Amino acid sequence: MAHIRIRPNGRIQFDIHIFGVRFREGTKLMATQSNLNKAKAMLKRMNAEIDLGTFEYRDYFPKSKKVARFEQLQRAKKPDRLYPYFDDFANEWYQRQLSKWKNSYKGTVRNNLERYLIPEFGNTLINEITLSQVEFFRNQLMEDKKPDGTRRLSNRRINNILWPLIAMVGLAADEHKFEYPLRRYRALKEEKANSKPLTVAEVQRFLEVVDSDWRDYFVLRFWTGMRSCEVHGLLWKHVDFDHRLIRIRHNYVNGELCTVKTPKSRRDLKMCDTLFEALSRVKANSESGGEFVFTNPKGQPLDTHWISTRVWYPTLKKAGLAKRRAYETRHTAAVLHIAALENPLYISQMLGHSDTRLLFEVYAPYVANASQSDGSAFDSLMSKHIL
Repeated sequence: MAHIRIRPNGRIQFDIHIFGVRFREGTKLMATQSNLNKAKAMLKRMNAEIDLGTFEYRDYFPKSKKVARFEQLQRAKKPDRLYPYFDDFANEWYQRQLSKWKNSYKGTVRNNLERYLIPEFGNTLINEITLSQVEFFRNQLMEDKKPDGTRRLSNRRINNILWPLIAMVGLAADEHKFEYPLRRYRALKEEKANSKPLTVAEVQRFLEVVDSDWRDYFVLRFWTGMRSCEVHGLLWKHVDFDHRLIRIRHNYVNGELCTVKTPKSRRDLKMCDTLFEALSRVKANSESGGEFVFTNPKGQPLDTHWISTRVWYPTLKKAGLAKRRAYETRHTAAVLHIAALENPLYISQMLGHSDTRLLFEVYAPYVANASQSDGSAFDSLMSKHIL
């Protein structure tokens, strides 16, 4: 049973006796009549749930260090459960999937489990997770705000957080023979990419003010649309000066060199004269003699965050350009290649896309400005013959 007592400092404390153990939870509430009434109402609910055997410590004190102790005792008192608890099954599922994932992705999933899913569903039996429980949790994530009032998590990020839960419940339903409860679950509609590509003039302005040590690095990014991780994982052995090819074979992510993500990402890029000259200069000026084409001042492989904070954002500010992600070099390359009337198939292959559809879905709105074409030529033609 649970009781209320007033501590010597005048604050309300809950004493909970369950499983033969006393749990004490202090509050910051002073023992005013109003606060006592609220505490008594909470106490009434707690005792009712204790009597019914449905009391969950984390529901009332989610940040308490005693949650783990309570759940350990709870499980020890009821060891004959037919189905596993979510946290146990989640850890087993994670271990089963490790051979399929790259290390960087393992860290992402582990973070989603430990930061979001296990704290919310950990002490729930896997078969008792309901659609409403998942949707209420999703609503909480959507309502989480930054200090400026904007959403902390995008729909895409929330979908990525929840997909392991959906996968685990589905697998558990198959293996433990219970009805899958999330059949009607639908992922959130994800927002379209909010691109901010640079114009030709802006690229020129950026390259004019960027530190000379990094000019050729950004020439490669603006001319090819290579992803940050691809540029940072580029090795000299994959730069073929004889045949003028840049062979994309690796990514460098979270301090690890790994193979590219998809078969389409594994590609060969042709070196135009500008790229050939830029990489030749980098090769000639390379002092480390290491395997990576681009390194930081200490001769170590580049980190995406380091490039953004030390080079990209300061250069944007110096050039008087609007703040945007360094990933916009990729979008810029795509838009300017389309504006230059390059073959869409060539552009898709250059970017490592599976087809040309993404080109027109994401970049078409920006092409008019980049190519100085806004439909006026079409309007002029039609006006001559119709109006």
